[in-house]
Amino acid sequence: MKKYVLTLVLTTLLAAASFAQTDKTGKFGIGIDDVNSPNLAVKYFFNDKVASEFLVGFNLYSPGGDAPAGYTKVTGTDFRVGLSLLYHFSTGDFSPYVGVDGLFETNKAGGFYSIEPDAKNSVQANLVLGGEYFIAKQFSVGLKEKLGADIKLSRDVPKEETDVYMNTSTVVTARFYFN
Repeated sequence: MKKYVLTLVLTTLLAAASFAQTDKTGKFGIGIDDVNSPNLAVKYFFNDKVASEFLVGFNLYSPGGDAPAGYTKVTGTDFRVGLSLLYHFSTGDFSPYVGVDGLFETNKAGGFYSIEPDAKNSVQANLVLGGEYFIAKQFSVGLKEKLGADIKLSRDVPKEETDVYMNTSTVVTARFYFN
């Protein structure tokens, strides 16, 4: 019975490996990264195992109506840019990975203010654990978990000091690969 189960498992693994994608070198894809505030993600495979990802995202908030007397109407902006380095453990249809990423974000609150606030800047450094499933040769969906530090940088108006937060986030991804 043990030999039968072992033979069945090995046959299944070999069959899955024969249909798996084996060469991702030079593979280039774009897609979305996150759901609530999507980022444009560009991913490039240096070889079958190592990939890099560039992220950029932007939010805009414009409050409705006119500013009351003595107040200024401020349009809120949130701009993000990041870079990650990922190591994929498998070259098959399901590709789990581990990596690191860094993200710079600048955020200016929108609304009506008597004294206009300056932008708040932060830097995030994360350990990334995730997986990417290739539905087709050129399309993948994935899920990744980030664990890291969010460093809120000091600013002058109003006077704030640098604060460090530990955070986690779960991110949904979808990508289309061109080659």
